[in-house]
Amino acid sequence: MERRKPLSPNEFIKYVVRPINPKEMDLWVKSNNINVEKTQLFFDYICSLYSIMSDTYLGADTIVTEEDKLGHFDWCWNKNVDNFKKENILFENEGEHKNYFWTFFEESFYGDKEDKNVEKIDFYLTRLFKLHIQKTKSELDMLKDIYFVLDNSLIIDNNE
Repeated sequence: MERRKPLSPNEFIKYVVRPINPKEMDLWVKSNNINVEKTQLFFDYICSLYSIMSDTYLGADTIVTEEDKLGHFDWCWNKNVDNFKKENILFENEGEHKNYFWTFFEESFYGDKEDKNVEKIDFYLTRLFKLHIQKTKSELDMLKDIYFVLDNSLIIDNNE
């Protein structure tokens, strides 16, 4: 991740709150070499992982320790990778992408015991990955980070 110059308070508010216009969004997609189809694939990958986690989560009274949480996450992660492999879509099993999502879900899924988080995570991921929805510069930076983390883990077989 690149280091940027500090923002003034006014610039920061705009960065976090003000959506960019559709023309700027198109320019951003092109200048960052964002592939629309891959964006949809990565959205499906994350939603599938999240769905597996939600469907198999036994609750905070059962999955208590850090080891329990990591064990559940690992099982779900491996299941998701295997599911995509069955569709001939190959992702690395280990790497920066797994660490990124463990950190994300450790805080947002396992860390907060409120049921409303399910809705918030779903809303957030949909808003982030659907390119037709207006975004702030902050959201675009997050999308770019996730996109390239997953893109680097995608295994392309050039022999086919």
